[in-house]
Amino acid sequence: MSRAPHYNALIRRGIDDRDLYRRALVQVREPGLQALLAENLHTLDALIGDLQAQMHAAGRTPARHGTLAGSVRGALADMVTGMASNRDSAWVHYLARHECALLNSFEQQMALASDESARVLRVQLSRLHGIHKDMHCLAGTTHG
Repeated sequence: MSRAPHYNALIRRGIDDRDLYRRALVQVREPGLQALLAENLHTLDALIGDLQAQMHAAGRTPARHGTLAGSVRGALADMVTGMASNRDSAWVHYLARHECALLNSFEQQMALASDESARVLRVQLSRLHGIHKDMHCLAGTTHG
């Protein structure tokens, strides 16, 4: 049997990050950055949707909302980036930090997963690695 019940924590974390990307998308000014954020937002939508479908297929109820902590992080992000001299750069750095935590959550869950669940998570993990690379290249950091 699949370890699908563990997907809800990942779904909630993904929704939290997706909400941060939505906030950033309406606040950044540079068109190229807007395009990249929109692409990453689409990737997160697909990732969340796929995990929700896996939960549904396993006969379980998938999470549909993020966490309270995610809401607090969103409000904090608005405050921190709003006070920055370069809002676009502040958003890039903020998003890069938070996508690292999402990536780590997926890697930890994959290590504990059954073979079937690990296969599903591996597909999602490759998507997250793309976002990770994009954001850290923009941020000028080398988190691995």
